[in-house]
Amino acid sequence: MPFTEFTVVLVGLIAVLIGVWAVIRANQTRRLAEVDLGRLSGGLLKMQEAERARIAGELHDDICQQLTVLALELDALHAQPPDTSSELRPIITALAQRVRLVASDVQRVTRGLYPARLEYLGLVPAVQAMCRDMEHYGLRIDVSRSDWPSELPASVALSLYRVTQEAVHNAAKHSAADAVRVTFEGTDEALRLTVTDTGVGFEPQRTDGSGGIGMLSMQQRLRSIGGSLSVYSAPGHGTRIRAVLPRMTSPSTHTPPGIDADDSLVGAH
Repeated sequence: MPFTEFTVVLVGLIAVLIGVWAVIRANQTRRLAEVDLGRLSGGLLKMQEAERARIAGELHDDICQQLTVLALELDALHAQPPDTSSELRPIITALAQRVRLVASDVQRVTRGLYPARLEYLGLVPAVQAMCRDMEHYGLRIDVSRSDWPSELPASVALSLYRVTQEAVHNAAKHSAADAVRVTFEGTDEALRLTVTDTGVGFEPQRTDGSGGIGMLSMQQRLRSIGGSLSVYSAPGHGTRIRAVLPRMTSPSTHTPPGIDADDSLVGAH
């Protein structure tokens, strides 16, 4: 076979092999994506059922019982009203306070379904309020922002809020750290959300159970808005979770007056 024909055949064979390899690689990627999607779907279903059970328990065991007691007290008051208005006044005051407590409990439960303060305050103030609510963990959570837009599409704000919520809750429950840092940083090209703790750390490749589902949930939320999630952690070296979103995803060009972020704890992506 002449050298020229041999070269043509060799080039053709290489092209065929490259095409076969590309098809195999694409199939592998698709199968891995299907496995991740299956795990995510099953895990999210379990999380949704667990959340429904939690809400049902709070409504039945706490709020409904409080309302039942209030109804009984009102029935007793109707059956035997006080003789004078001076005796009635403190009873009404006490009942009104009980009603306010029930209303507060209802707000606490519904706040977990959709954070109204996210709509009225914006993402960063809503995250700051959420972190203040978690002070009972004995954890100090610092929130800072730099060149972060004041307005975001609702779907983007909600996804970033839920990612932050999951990351901070995981740090509070599992890291054994006494401090967590949340930073919102904008550049010309991207928006970056980083949650950092200096706790016990873990091996990201070995996450399973609820922890693995939580990571998959965060990844899926970022994918749905065109972003990506990276996890940096090792036993004994803390954890850093970073969400990156192209700046073009947010049409807002407004920049709020924020706190200058000290980037000492934020590593290179």
